[in-house]
Amino acid sequence: MNRLPQPGTTVAPKACPFCRSPDVKTTSKDVNVSTYWRCLACGQIWNADRLQRGGRTQTYRY
Repeated sequence: MNRLPQPGTTVAPKACPFCRSPDVKTTSKDVNVSTYWRCLACGQIWNADRLQRGGRTQTYRY
């Protein structure tokens, strides 16, 4: 099941996928599937593409 929006749509998370805090930010001006996000509550950094592919952000904490 593909839970990510299709290319060309805006991808803005409502909550951190790790701790579920709604306090997430990005420094990117263009929001897309490659945009990196930081959770201000737990410090995790991720992007939607790496989460879907099972990148190291699922186990590595900054």
